[in-house]
Amino acid sequence: MAEAKQYLMAIDLGVSNVKAGLVTRDGKIENYIEALSPLESGAGGVANILVDTCRQVLEEANISTKELLAVGCSTPGCVNPDTGIIVASATPGWAGVDIRAPLENSFELPVVVEGDGAAAALAFHSFGPTRGQNDLLGINIGTGISCGYIVQGQVLRGAGQAALEAGHMPLFMEGRPCSCGRQGCWEAHCSGGALRTLIGEFQNAGHQLPDLPEEVAELASANHETALAIWEEQGLLLGLGIASLLNVLNPKTVVLGGGYAKSWPLFKKSLLKTARERAQPRHAEAAIVCAFEPERASLLGAAVSAVREQGLDDFFIDPS
Repeated sequence: MAEAKQYLMAIDLGVSNVKAGLVTRDGKIENYIEALSPLESGAGGVANILVDTCRQVLEEANISTKELLAVGCSTPGCVNPDTGIIVASATPGWAGVDIRAPLENSFELPVVVEGDGAAAALAFHSFGPTRGQNDLLGINIGTGISCGYIVQGQVLRGAGQAALEAGHMPLFMEGRPCSCGRQGCWEAHCSGGALRTLIGEFQNAGHQLPDLPEEVAELASANHETALAIWEEQGLLLGLGIASLLNVLNPKTVVLGGGYAKSWPLFKKSLLKTARERAQPRHAEAAIVCAFEPERASLLGAAVSAVREQGLDDFFIDPS
């Protein structure tokens, strides 16, 4: 009898939704499901949503937990990979939350929890044209901005497991209020959350714009002047932050992921121009690219994190 096919369960917890799916040995995501998961429902409520969403994935695939090798979960903020506890988060009440325990109790399987920026970087390091590349900076842009940096094949963690909270770089002395309680943070000016705020300001000023960033992106693609200007400004502000990271980290490559990055063609030009002009010449040579499926980067990276932490190094098939 042929050996049963084995999978990894991957989960990506976001500010407003949760994504889950089965990751196969060739790095493909199957039985993908999205559900609402507002973080304001609290740790217990979110844990229930995570478990229920994963059960839906298993039911759709018609498999049991016995066919899962491990579970990987990415989450906003910085995570101690040894404990699965969030050590830093801009979301009120989330620092100190244990994501791992309720999942392990439900699945009776090893669960690995990773910050979404680090997870995205791990995905970029494990698959695609940047596979195996060191000095790799992954930037995950969703409601906020999170980053991960790969050095000698490992994620840069920092003394308190909270390195690269780049979304909260204070770029402006008196800027927009941020979810972290401060103002002028990078993600308060350019991210999915910042874009929604900006759209609202334009609407209040009398501009006829839809509410959703995706719809504004569609208008920009159709050469709507105001929508184009919004995305151009977003690119400039993203480029400003990336220039700072180029100067500090000196990466070989920068890869953008997250749902926001699906609109890459709309802000690419202004981002690249700003990043190249503002970074020091010796740092501005880094390649800056967008992931192939940016919205699934952290999900796939959660699976990679599980593979690494559980010593399942031979799980993924070498594409070469």
